[in-house]
Amino acid sequence: MEHTKPLLMVSESMHNADMYYATHFLAADPFIYLRFPREGKDILIVSQMEYERARKESSVKEVRSTLDYGYDLKTEELIAKVFQEESINAIEVPRYFPLYTAEELRKKGIKVVPVEELSITKEREVKEEQEIGYLRKAQRACEHAMGIAIGIIKKSTVKGDFLTENGRILTSERIKADIEHVLIDSGCACDGGEPIVACGKRAADPHFTGFGSILMNAPIIIDIFPRLKSERYYADMTRTVVKGEPEKKIQEMYEAVKQAQNAAFALIKEGITCKEVHNRVCDVFEDAGYGTIRKKSKTGFIHSTGHGVGLDLHEKPKVGDNDYQLRRGNVITIEPGLYDPEVGGVRLEDMVLVLKNGCENLTRFEKKLLI
Repeated sequence: MEHTKPLLMVSESMHNADMYYATHFLAADPFIYLRFPREGKDILIVSQMEYERARKESSVKEVRSTLDYGYDLKTEELIAKVFQEESINAIEVPRYFPLYTAEELRKKGIKVVPVEELSITKEREVKEEQEIGYLRKAQRACEHAMGIAIGIIKKSTVKGDFLTENGRILTSERIKADIEHVLIDSGCACDGGEPIVACGKRAADPHFTGFGSILMNAPIIIDIFPRLKSERYYADMTRTVVKGEPEKKIQEMYEAVKQAQNAAFALIKEGITCKEVHNRVCDVFEDAGYGTIRKKSKTGFIHSTGHGVGLDLHEKPKVGDNDYQLRRGNVITIEPGLYDPEVGGVRLEDMVLVLKNGCENLTRFEKKLLI
């Protein structure tokens, strides 16, 4: 659908990736953004306190202060004045636009049209060279943290069924703390939530973050997803490791997951649909005798194959059962996994860049079950 009406957004940009992408201005308090698609211009309106910073930092050329319209106006009154000045009587707004503000604008005779998907959100799906550079940088930090985490496990000693470090039982909390410290030192934050270090049977819960003792001979899923503090872009990676001798079933699951991931890599290129990639992963698992989400199984492969990564940790395209055609410049994760409550889980996740005739794996970290 072609968007011809002006777009109005009223939001902060710390957590609203669309707002940050449109303005490149980072602020914790809400501000006003107007885009005029026909005229090819946009306007940023911020408080006087933020005005000078916005002029220096924002990518928007026309920055205005709320003081230009009067002192201590309500947001709705200020917007109405701007609309009168710009001869606006109809606007488009995002789905999450404040209801109260929309109703107040309608009372003033403004037609407010909610849009299911913003053109800004669509633009974010394809990454430019600078964005790809940021994603690479985030991924290098992610891999450094993964190396530290696996190194701790590798150097640990064994006491009964448990791994120990300096005479103390090694815990999920201990490893996660080191991951977070390393990420902070690398200029990253854990805005997407704490890292996952899930050991044993509970590793069969895909988003269980993990707690308590780390066990000998048991699968340990480590999932790290940092965001660069300055550039704001995420990375995402998962590895599964075991210290000792895992059950045969875990070894078989690991090989199947690796095979499924490689099969997905071989298929990815511009023009391939997400459904084709997802179905190829399901084919590999089903051929190996595992249940899949495609078969509505409650064990085995029970989630989608991956997701887009950028200013949000999870963004479009979703690599699942949909007809989205991959585009050159998409950056997506490929993260097949198998989960069995009787023995635990195995997941491998890499972040790849879609190319015209294939893909580039942005993840360099090795895949090795036994450490």
